Amino acid sequence: MHYISEVRVTAPGTHNQHVTAVRYSGTPGGPLSAATREDVHTWITQGHPFRTYNTRNGAQAVVAARTTSGGTRYIATVADSRETNNLLALPRF
Repeated sequence: MHYISEVRVTAPGTHNQHVTAVRYSGTPGGPLSAATREDVHTWITQGHPFRTYNTRNGAQAVVAARTTSGGTRYIATVADSRETNNLLALPRF
């Protein structure tokens, strides 16, 4: 399992498609490595599970690989009615 703790977004940074890169670890709160959105998308589709991990409040959510109708690959959290565990709620880097 991998835990995404930080995200990099392009302006305006209001949609999951704006996430360009992430920092993730093998354990919640572990040392971080960086990866592009496309890398994480590929890993998820290959069967490697990812979750968000918000270091501020401990909130977590499953991360899924998505594709827009125009073919843009992106990652997003699975909806669970909690905003504190969404990708866009994570700290920026």
